[in-house]
Amino acid sequence: MAGVRLKAGLGAFAAAALGAIGWACAGGPDAPTWTLVKPEFDEYGSAAVLLPSNDTRVNLLLLLADRRGAIVRDPNAKAEGVPLALFPWSVMSEKALPPVEPDYAYDRYYGTRCQSNQAGAAAFIAAVLANAHLDERDRAKLIAARQNLSPEAKEVHQYIGDLNCGAAPLSNVEALSPPAREFAVYLSGARDFYAGEFVRSESEFRELAKASDPWLRETASYMVARTLLTRALEKSMTQWGSLEKDPAKRDAATVSAAGTAFQSYLKDYPDGFYSASARGLMRRVYWLTGNDTALAAEYAQQVDSRENLADAAAAIELVDEIDNKLPLPTLQPQAVRDPILLAVVDLNRMRHPEDESLREYCCGPAITKAEIDGQRAQFGNDSELFDYVRAAEASFVRHQPGEVLQLLPDAARQPRFTYLQFSRQMLRGLALEAAGDRNARGFWLSLFSGAVQPYQREAVELELALHDEKAGRLDLVFAPSSPVAHPIMRAILLEEVAGPDLLRQQASRPGVPQYEREAALYTLLTKEVRRGYYRSFIGDARLVPADAPADAWYSPAIFYSPRWSTTLNRPPLGKYGPKAPLGDYGCPALTATLSQLVAKPASIRGRLCLGEYFRANGFTWYPEGTGTGYYDALHKPGTLGSSRELFPQGRPYSRLEDYKAIMSDRAATADEKALALNRAVRCYAPSHSNDCGGVEVSLAVRRGWFNRLRAQYPQSRWAKDLKYYW
Repeated sequence: MAGVRLKAGLGAFAAAALGAIGWACAGGPDAPTWTLVKPEFDEYGSAAVLLPSNDTRVNLLLLLADRRGAIVRDPNAKAEGVPLALFPWSVMSEKALPPVEPDYAYDRYYGTRCQSNQAGAAAFIAAVLANAHLDERDRAKLIAARQNLSPEAKEVHQYIGDLNCGAAPLSNVEALSPPAREFAVYLSGARDFYAGEFVRSESEFRELAKASDPWLRETASYMVARTLLTRALEKSMTQWGSLEKDPAKRDAATVSAAGTAFQSYLKDYPDGFYSASARGLMRRVYWLTGNDTALAAEYAQQVDSRENLADAAAAIELVDEIDNKLPLPTLQPQAVRDPILLAVVDLNRMRHPEDESLREYCCGPAITKAEIDGQRAQFGNDSELFDYVRAAEASFVRHQPGEVLQLLPDAARQPRFTYLQFSRQMLRGLALEAAGDRNARGFWLSLFSGAVQPYQREAVELELALHDEKAGRLDLVFAPSSPVAHPIMRAILLEEVAGPDLLRQQASRPGVPQYEREAALYTLLTKEVRRGYYRSFIGDARLVPADAPADAWYSPAIFYSPRWSTTLNRPPLGKYGPKAPLGDYGCPALTATLSQLVAKPASIRGRLCLGEYFRANGFTWYPEGTGTGYYDALHKPGTLGSSRELFPQGRPYSRLEDYKAIMSDRAATADEKALALNRAVRCYAPSHSNDCGGVEVSLAVRRGWFNRLRAQYPQSRWAKDLKYYW
């Protein structure tokens, strides 16, 4: 869960500070699963389609954008380098906000009561200046004292991150006039509030119930309630900083008193300076008391307001708060009055966790068709949304594409889709695919003209790419007129599926973007050198650009890559160029070594030099079929790049097997055997795991190699170089 932007007293809560659990569920590796059909939550793989696998906050924001005008992406932001197709909530929410300079002072106290200090100081100073009964001496003392009340970070709990914010007391109070002394009492209460002395702070604020200054009376009334709520929260936490799961173990009496105090404030000041904050903090009261029905009702009012959601930051805060505070998996549907919230709850319950023991935590009871049919009245006149939820259940729970097609008629040709309209048509397309309809590809093509809102076109591109891959038509994806333009989708297909001819074509075709051209060439050369196609490598290596980096950080689309990123890194093609590192055995350029092996595959020096090249460039080996190798990763069926690879396997290269053969070869010189023994032992350094490929050997065998090297070739540089075995 990403952190929540919190405004003190405005009802937005920080998940970390409050020990809340967000129902987006825990995530996995830092990369999305490249498909829209996923049974589980995909932390990094949300899309612009209303899906069970989406982060619940993404689904909520998409619906709020449709129905209440919330912003999905800041229209004034700079164009992103790579359009987002699949993404985590943290990235989507960030892109909905206008760019701002970091406020480090704000960040330091983020999620704590200390963060309200700056706004509180400004309001206090304004009230002091506005009070006609204060003389200049009083004003100067009070303002100086308030400015000295600056938070000092004193960590209370390492898990909840709360801070006590103490300050020096106001001196010479007796010298102040009576009106000024009232302000001094307020300052004392504020200091105690920030310092965590809540009982004393409450008492001081209550003293001001009949203060002569109207700002003091109103603010003190609000602060009594806020102090009680903060004290109740502190007493409702476990020793680990999380909220007590059982409401009976929380400080119910103080929470109730806080609720009464907020209601009293709202009665006296219905349009007061803190009225919006007080109403927001009542949601915290409901949360602490476990009153989910009242909490859901409050959120229904919030999401029904276009005014509240017009500001992107406020909308993101609200979405985060709902996700953190409403127990979506176990929330009773009858408690949800708003169709938007009800749809989000229903989609959440359509998830199918791989580990069923996690269902209660992440998804709640599995939803049924009968249960959704019984919600017709709750959706009211929103039949478009209701029918979508029904179709989603038919698709993701019961896998009935025919029923989906009946519920969602074809409306593909539109100039612009709302997110719900887009989701309806995307779900219809998925049903056509599941039914094996021959018109599925044409349907995907018809959606492009209306997919103009943020992230919509990329979702259509993904489904079209999946369709063409499944049909064995990569030529359509890489045709010059192809609508699949997303560079990461194309890179996945090149790296995982494409054969040598297509890779060579994209590496040399004019007009192909640099990233794709170099990704294709890097994939081609890597597979050629790893699989024994040395003659082809020699010819294709001529395409390596002169400025190609040799040490660039690069991760193919399938290997631990954050593929929601908007930046693309050039691959280290320089490792295949004339300036590539060649080890310390005096070897010629890689192409010269490979030419020697083409002419004489058993060449001892050629094999040793190829091994030196692999070692010097950090090309480690991973077991075939384990999902850990760059080009041998296993993909979940139905995801992009999961079809049969078209590049022939050839003969997988193993340094270790070459070393074994050379150390026993009678034709090898003493120096060549010594080098082979040295490098064979080092294949297991320092982790005791083989990164050279081939058949594993035991520690006893490696010890034997080490002893043989030192006994038979003691004067060799390779024996002197090796001090240990692994």
